[in-house]
Amino acid sequence: MQVSRRGFTTGALSAAFAGQLAGPAFAQQSAFSGAIDAIRAYGEAHRRHFTLPGMTLGVTAPNGFETVLNFGVADLEGQRPIGPETLFQIGSISKSMTSTVIHQFAAEGRLKLTDRLSTVFPEIPLPRGNSIQVQHLLDHVAGLPSDAPTFPAGGLWTSYAPGAHWHYSNTAYHILGNLAEHLGGKPLRQLIEERVLRPLGMTRSRGAIIAADRALYAQGYEAENNAIPYARGAALAPASWVDVTFGAGSVASTADEMNRFLRSLANAVQGRGGLGLGPQQATAFTHHFVPSDTPGMSYGNGLMQVTNGPRTYVHHTGGMLSFSSSFHIDTASGVGAFASSTITAFADYRPRLLTRFAVDAMTDAIAGRPIPAPPPLEPPLPNASAYVGRYSGPGVTLTVASGEPLTLIANGESGQLQPWGGEIFHTTHPQFRDYVFMFERQQGRVIAVNWGPRTFVREGSTPIVSRADPALARLAGRYVNDNPWFGTFRVVERGGKLWLGTDTPLVPTADNMWRIGEDSWTPERAAFSDYIDGRPQTLIMSGEKYLRHDI
Repeated sequence: MQVSRRGFTTGALSAAFAGQLAGPAFAQQSAFSGAIDAIRAYGEAHRRHFTLPGMTLGVTAPNGFETVLNFGVADLEGQRPIGPETLFQIGSISKSMTSTVIHQFAAEGRLKLTDRLSTVFPEIPLPRGNSIQVQHLLDHVAGLPSDAPTFPAGGLWTSYAPGAHWHYSNTAYHILGNLAEHLGGKPLRQLIEERVLRPLGMTRSRGAIIAADRALYAQGYEAENNAIPYARGAALAPASWVDVTFGAGSVASTADEMNRFLRSLANAVQGRGGLGLGPQQATAFTHHFVPSDTPGMSYGNGLMQVTNGPRTYVHHTGGMLSFSSSFHIDTASGVGAFASSTITAFADYRPRLLTRFAVDAMTDAIAGRPIPAPPPLEPPLPNASAYVGRYSGPGVTLTVASGEPLTLIANGESGQLQPWGGEIFHTTHPQFRDYVFMFERQQGRVIAVNWGPRTFVREGSTPIVSRADPALARLAGRYVNDNPWFGTFRVVERGGKLWLGTDTPLVPTADNMWRIGEDSWTPERAAFSDYIDGRPQTLIMSGEKYLRHDI
């Protein structure tokens, strides 16, 4: 008997519903209640810790069990509850659906995945003589930049031979969406709805995010000041609405209907066919992976493969201006979970820990094993005491005090130092919100901390601080793109080098050509133009134009 709990939220199990179930089914429901209680508690902990306005979670198992849990509200202003028809933007999880359409066309003989893109779709302005295949785009190994427009001035560029490196590219999936339209003769929205969503019964889901449907969505949120680095606890405001129709992230759905998608994807993973593909084609679709630049993660066809101990998952996350999402499927058990929250991707939050725990808890419950302990919401900061001390710089002394998290004290005020990976910290200190902090080590010991254009030296340390370069300093400034996807960047000069903010170097590679980031092979690049009094008024970053708005 199929047991469905669609529409159930964070409240107690419905006694009336349970009373209608036959004995074995109710026993199964009771066996899972411990897992659901643990998942619900962990989801609520996520909502509080990451200050999420609202979140929805769906869990599905191959024995027919499904549930939906909701946390918070659909909008803070009206306190509207999240209902079964409330739409959430799933972000880059849409890539698996765009990839599905391409694979369906391949199964129908309309193209081969090994076809050169320039042969099957010559309208795309790729570099002459390139050898990019359709599969390279599906795997993020084509050498294209992350977010360049499809038709930038001078055409697209690549920085390495296809397959030589892995570089996540929304541009590649935008092109794949164009290719699907080229082959299918319809807008991508119709292709995704007709070929993926509707056959699975996902009637409320949308293949494009458009303003005509806005009333159906939960309200997403961004930082009240989105021109500075996000810090947890920052004041939130309703996020901008932007129509999205491209293949990198155009789908909206509900947790209930995403359960249907995960069930079909799990069937494909386990060799039974799914997503409109036969068993052999579906297996090829869900088992093709190439190494990525992230340890422990491989990628293929809009899907990640990740592990946690002995378990292997198919996984992806999604980040939008006002939503952040994740799903996991345990490849052995077939249990899947999807979650989406109404917080901007620029908060650097994805509910990946929640969906992985939901899958693990349900997998163990089905197997009759104890429910595992949930992972910590914040990994412990290794050797936090290494950062504690006093740091002196131009006109001010900073004190980093111990605690969880660390505390920054300066000018009579204090704020948290929130670890964001590596040596990078965001802060809630009101005088230091414009940039992140990046600590610097010498022979393993912290000797200084960088903040935008300034360096603060730790007491007792004598690091070599390079001299400023006045010529480079004339390039520094505040550059703004009115598209909310791109927003504001601050270019600073520090120690004779240019940086985007505190932590991303601009490395000169040619006359007025700069590589963005440390990797020598990255396709991301920048250039300056339109000078007044020796200061550029325009910054072009990977094909997008930013205008100087100094304040």
